[in-house]
Amino acid sequence: MKAPENLVNLEHWLCTEYEQLEYRLLQCLPDRARVIVILAAVLGIASANLAALGALAHALEGTLRISDARFGLVGTVASLSGAVLTLIAGVWVDRRNRVHLLAIFAAVWAGGMAASGLISGYLELLLAQVFVGASRISVGAVVASLTGDYFPPSQRGRIFGLIVGGELVGAGLGMLVASLVGNLLGWRFAFWSLALLGALGVWVIRHYLREPQRSGMGKLAQGSASATSTRPTPGHRKVAELIHSLDIQPFSHRVLREDPTCWSWWRAARYIVTIRTNIILVLGSSASYFYFTGLLVFADLYLMQRFDLPSDTASVLFMALGSGGVLGVLFSGWLADRLLHRHIVAARVWVAAGAFFLTVLAFLPAFLLTSVWVAAPCFFLAALFLGATNPTLDAARLDIMHSRLWGRAESVRNLVRYTLVGLAPLMIGLLVDQLLGHSLDGARALGHAFLILLVLLLLAGIAMIFAAFTYPRDVATVLVSEHVLTESTPATDTDTAPHLARIRTDS
Repeated sequence: MKAPENLVNLEHWLCTEYEQLEYRLLQCLPDRARVIVILAAVLGIASANLAALGALAHALEGTLRISDARFGLVGTVASLSGAVLTLIAGVWVDRRNRVHLLAIFAAVWAGGMAASGLISGYLELLLAQVFVGASRISVGAVVASLTGDYFPPSQRGRIFGLIVGGELVGAGLGMLVASLVGNLLGWRFAFWSLALLGALGVWVIRHYLREPQRSGMGKLAQGSASATSTRPTPGHRKVAELIHSLDIQPFSHRVLREDPTCWSWWRAARYIVTIRTNIILVLGSSASYFYFTGLLVFADLYLMQRFDLPSDTASVLFMALGSGGVLGVLFSGWLADRLLHRHIVAARVWVAAGAFFLTVLAFLPAFLLTSVWVAAPCFFLAALFLGATNPTLDAARLDIMHSRLWGRAESVRNLVRYTLVGLAPLMIGLLVDQLLGHSLDGARALGHAFLILLVLLLLAGIAMIFAAFTYPRDVATVLVSEHVLTESTPATDTDTAPHLARIRTDS
C-alpha cells in the first residue's frame, strides 16, 4: 500500500533535485556564455555525421556489401542534397522564428540518424542520410543568423571562433563516439547514440534558447549601443564609429530603401551576388572547406603510406595534428577583434588573408618531408592556419549583408560550399589517379595532389587582399540600409529586450 506514496515521494525528490541542478547551472553559466555553448554544441553535433560515417565505413561496407565508391556516394549525396535544400531553409530563416527552426532541424537530424540505425539496405541508408545532410546544413544557416542578432559586430570574430571550434570538436566527437560504440555494440547503436545526442540538443534548444530581436544592425546604425541594450559600451559601437570617423561612403546604388524580408528568393539572390566582397569571401571560405574535406578523407591514408604507420597510430596522429585547427579558430577570431579595436576596419579580411598565405607556407614543407617527426610540427601549424581562415570570414560576411538577408545569404554560401565539399573526395581521387600514371607511388601521388591544390588557397589569399579594400564601403552600405529600414519600420519585438540586454553586455 505504500508503493504509490513512495513513487510520489521519489518523483518529488527527483523534480526537486533537477530544479536545484538547473538553478545552479543557470547561476554559473550567464546568458551570454549559455548561448555560445548551445550554438556551438548544436553545430558540433550536426557536424558529427560525416566523421561518424568514416569511422563506420568498414562495418557498413561489410554489412551492406557495397564498394568504397558506393559508400563515398552516401556523403556526396547528403552534402549535395543539403546544399540544394538549404536555399529553402534560408528563406525560412529570414521570415520565421529561428529558435523553432533550429529545434526542428535538429529533430530532423536526430530522426535521420536514428533511421540510419534501422536500415537494411543501401538505398535506405542513402535516403536517411539525405535528411541528415539537409538538416545539418540548414542548422548552419540558422546559427549564423542567430549569432548576428545575439552579439554585436565588434565581438563576432571571437564568438564565431568559439562556435566554429564547436563544429570541429563535434566532428572529432562523432568519430570517437562512432568508433567506441561501434566496436562495443555495433554500427546500429553508434547511429542511435548520436541520435540520442541530437534529441538532447532539441530539448536544450527548446528550454534554454530564446529568439533574439532582429534588426540589431539597424539600431547600431542609429547610434545606439545595441538593439536592446540599456548600458552602452564602447565595443558595441566600434564598427559604426570607425565607419563614421573615417568618412567611408556607401555604395549608393546598393543602399536598400525597403524591407527585403518579403523579397522573392531570386530577387534576394540577385542582390546578394552583386556584392563583390561577399562573393570573394564565399569562394575563399569554400576553398578552405574543400581542402579541409580532402584532408579529412585522405589524411589517414597519406600518413599510413608516407610514414609507414599502422592504422590506429595514423588516426591518433591525425587527431593530434588536427587539434591545431581548433586553436586556429579560437585565436583568429580574437586577433581580428583586437585589430578592429586598433582601428583597422577590415581586420577580419586581413587576418583571413594572412591565414591563407601561412597555410600554404606550412603545407609546402609538410608534404615534402619524409620524416614524420619533422613533418608533424609543419602539419600542426598548417592545421592551425587553415582553421584560422573560417571564423573571420563568417563574421565578415554578416558585416556586409543586410540582417534581413542573412538567412538567404548563408543559403547561397552553403550551396557553393557544400557543392565543393561533396565533390572534394571525387576530384582529389581523380587527380591522384592522373598522378599515379606518372611513375609516382600512392603516398607521393596523394602528397603531390595536395601540393597542387594549394594553388586554391594561394588564390583565396590574394582575393582577400582585393576584398579588404571594398569591405569597408560594403559595411557602410549595410549601416545606411539598416538605418533606413529602422526609420521606416521601427522594431516592435520588445519582449526579448531584457534577455538580449544581458547577453550583449561585455563580460
